[in-house]
Amino acid sequence: MIFSSTRPRLDVPTDVTIWDWLFESRHYTAQQATKRGGFNNAATGVRIGYKDVKAYSTFASTALVQNHGLRPGDTIIILSGIVAGASPAHGADELVYLLVSSRAKFIFTIPSCLSKVMRSADRVGIPHARVFLLEGRQDSQTTLQDCIDIGRSYGPGGQEGSFKILDGSSNRDSCGYLNFSSGTTGRPKAVMLSHHNIIAQCMQAGQTSDIENKKMLAVLPLYHGLIHLIHVPIMRDMEVLMLSSFTMESMLDTIVKHRITEVPIVPPMIVRLLNDPKVAQYDLSHVKTFSSGAAPIATELLRQLEKAYPGTGLKQSYGMTETCGALTTHSLNEGGYKYAHTVGTIMANTELRIVDTMTSFPLGYNAQGEIHARGPQIAMGYLGNDEATNKTFPPDGWLRTGDVGFIDSEGFLTITDRIKDMIKVKGIGVSPVELEDSLLQHPAVADAAVVGIPEEYSGQRPKAYVVMKGTSDSGATGEISWRVVGQELMELIRSQKVRHKWLSEVEFIDAIPKGPSGKILRRKLLERAEAEGMQQCRIVREIQSRGKL
Repeated sequence: MIFSSTRPRLDVPTDVTIWDWLFESRHYTAQQATKRGGFNNAATGVRIGYKDVKAYSTFASTALVQNHGLRPGDTIIILSGIVAGASPAHGADELVYLLVSSRAKFIFTIPSCLSKVMRSADRVGIPHARVFLLEGRQDSQTTLQDCIDIGRSYGPGGQEGSFKILDGSSNRDSCGYLNFSSGTTGRPKAVMLSHHNIIAQCMQAGQTSDIENKKMLAVLPLYHGLIHLIHVPIMRDMEVLMLSSFTMESMLDTIVKHRITEVPIVPPMIVRLLNDPKVAQYDLSHVKTFSSGAAPIATELLRQLEKAYPGTGLKQSYGMTETCGALTTHSLNEGGYKYAHTVGTIMANTELRIVDTMTSFPLGYNAQGEIHARGPQIAMGYLGNDEATNKTFPPDGWLRTGDVGFIDSEGFLTITDRIKDMIKVKGIGVSPVELEDSLLQHPAVADAAVVGIPEEYSGQRPKAYVVMKGTSDSGATGEISWRVVGQELMELIRSQKVRHKWLSEVEFIDAIPKGPSGKILRRKLLERAEAEGMQQCRIVREIQSRGKL
């Protein structure tokens, strides 16, 4: 069975680039009239309107072409070439991997990362002259402002024109951005996003957005969520409040000062909103909606969020790097908590199917299986990785998401787990998310994650990693308390779940490792489990013979 979108169909152009679509079309004409939209540094108040964004981008591009040899198809990595985003938190080895994977020829970075970037550039053969600073000055390195000034000096008639889609070609085949996959199960892959992908996702997002909301809080990483934090606001002429770095205080200050009504969050932020005593110092009564789309949110967290912030709603979306953003989302009239456990209904021009994970047989309503998707937002594939591309983007046109879920009779999609995360106990699949949701019901638990660890008798057994409320930086919560809580958690799962889902052990740690989008990095926990004998651990183990499992 194929599940199709019920939203009005969109006419996504195939003959323009994202630049021309945003800045040389009706979108930019509308902005010139209002002069409202722009990027605003929430800390300093410095603001750049979209008219200046267009001008500065043109000047900088001209300088890169005329003075530094930028050519069509070249990759620019940022920590009408192809842009690849990278986190400032990456170590040198990680950055080298990203530079090689993206085939980058230029790097833009910040002063605090310059030394690391230079070492990485040396290792991959990128000249220092092709490393630029986004802000500030250091070691006589060329800055973005230098590029803008150089480009401006060429005058109106000397500016480089924007890249064009050739006659007879399609923007479906022109890569505009490289976004790296989250790397939750392995090394990140360079996902090729076409100009068509980005335009389609902007149009899809515009169809489901609140037109009255003209302010956006950019609290999530720009290097990963650039479409919804950069392109969509330009299309909708929104004011974007930018945080140079995330702290709970800076986010809350900005929400209150600028009266932000829709707050983007990921699961770790929800945990902070519910447990951080600093939150009580802020009046958030004007907040109408929390929005999330980066990682699944446990049902227990949703219950606590609704209780803590009555009168609000939650808008969830579902997608992945390979879908250029969202496949599903909640409509404006679905933003309460009634449907918060789901990730919404299918975006325009998009189709989903649910298939049996063993037989690949298509399933119907309320049947759980792997989610496959096709639509204009589906990426081109992985750069330089044909094997992974053929596996995830096979010739039949259906993207294999690797996520498990089901669609109910109202058309709402519910995500239940990742195929690779499923724990196999005697060949029976056990969902980590299901167990995590139960663990979060305990009043002493702030966060939790479950992975499968090897066990000779059963193949795998579930192991829980737990963060207790009130844990200090040293992790000291009191030896008796964590032992007691560990036994209580064991008993909690025993009382709620069938025998093969029972926990083999509970380990208490200071923080659950998560990526920037809030996804649990289960591979980090598996690595920790393998190295368990070499470190001091706070573990409560099951007291039970194998024969009873």
